[in-house]
Amino acid sequence: MKGRRPVLRGLLILGVVLGVFVLAVVLISLLFRQQTPAPIAFGDKIGVVEVIGVISDAEETVRWLKTFREDGSIKAIVLRIDSPGGAVGAAQEIYREVLKTREKKKVVASLGNVAASGGYYIACGADKIVANPGTLTGSIGVVMHFANLEELFKKLGIRGYVIKSGPYKDVGSPWRGMTKQERKLLQEVID
Repeated sequence: MKGRRPVLRGLLILGVVLGVFVLAVVLISLLFRQQTPAPIAFGDKIGVVEVIGVISDAEETVRWLKTFREDGSIKAIVLRIDSPGGAVGAAQEIYREVLKTREKKKVVASLGNVAASGGYYIACGADKIVANPGTLTGSIGVVMHFANLEELFKKLGIRGYVIKSGPYKDVGSPWRGMTKQERKLLQEVID
């Protein structure tokens, strides 16, 4: 019986240490999780929707735009944007929702420190854009970077093999140069 007590005590201590560790991880993750500030309605029936930081998801912004659009007590919406841009699809989705909202209510985009790329794209859907003189804005565009490491691989004696289901499945592969047709295809995607 005496031989089992140190083992049980050790397991108990290990369990407590693991529990404290898990609790610490949970608390730290709650402190540092990225939160989108909640949009608010204030004053004389003006809805405020914030687009802050990198645009990675449209769901919450779209939801608030719809909510304010359908709320009869909201007469106009201020879209507060402080974003360098982000995911193209999410920015397009928010932009389309701004256009829908604009059909029913006045939408004013208020630009913060930066409204570039997708942030500026979203603002373009508003009835009016207001910016500070120091606001960094503009730069709607897309860029693709590819590295052609074909010669380096040859020097190092590395050979690559590609198995693909279509002629463009390996466009931009570092194993070979890009063909004129592939370059044309990608340029059309960017344009």
